[in-house]
Amino acid sequence: MAAPTATYTKLRSGDWGIRVQGSVEAGAVLTVTKKSGEAKAETVAKVVWSGNGITLCAIGQSARPTSASNGRGRNWDPDKFNGYGAKRGGYVRTCKTGGNCSSFGSGRSCGAEDCDGF
Repeated sequence: MAAPTATYTKLRSGDWGIRVQGSVEAGAVLTVTKKSGEAKAETVAKVVWSGNGITLCAIGQSARPTSASNGRGRNWDPDKFNGYGAKRGGYVRTCKTGGNCSSFGSGRSCGAEDCDGF
């Protein structure tokens, strides 16, 4: 049996989904072809609609990091509070030990900026 042909499509919810020629079930991993010809593996989260030999599927969560690093020990935090009236979001320094350092207030023992919060 040949692999079903799959391409990206916009769903009614506004999210990106997959249009598949044929039928698939939730949990299936498909190779989706972009307009540029590049292929990408996607996991089917659920079948949204099926009919006339076409199946529309929601895409499962991709395994990507929650914050993007700029390579200098700072990570973008979209929820960072910048003051009242200011937009949220900004770079934060991360604690190298995950907030479990032995310093009290300065954060110098692990090299991060005040990871204890004191």
